[in-house]
Amino acid sequence: MSLETTVIERLKTDVVALIDAGAEVLAALGDAARFLVAEAAELGTDLAETAIATVKGAIGAASDLAVEAEDAASAAATGAIEAAGEVSDAAKDRVFAAVSGTVDGVKVVVKSVTA
Repeated sequence: MSLETTVIERLKTDVVALIDAGAEVLAALGDAARFLVAEAAELGTDLAETAIATVKGAIGAASDLAVEAEDAASAAATGAIEAAGEVSDAAKDRVFAAVSGTVDGVKVVVKSVTA
């Protein structure tokens, strides 16, 4: 199984668990992306590749979650960038560049990043 497939499946599982625990959908997508990128940092996995996979997973899950693909992608991208920012400014910049623009035909607009 590829890293992208693994990340996408994990994102979906984490989002469902967060929603079941009471989280709002977009917050759950952002939190799940943040968790996955933070875990990738701990494991030494490529953060940009992981971040792109989280955005793709969010896009794929959007219709099942009854949210717009653009909103889902933006929530995941923002969470991924926040996690990368906790690693270093360079990691944050690299992840920002990787997930900004268009991913799988969906425009990604990064919201306010706190890290």
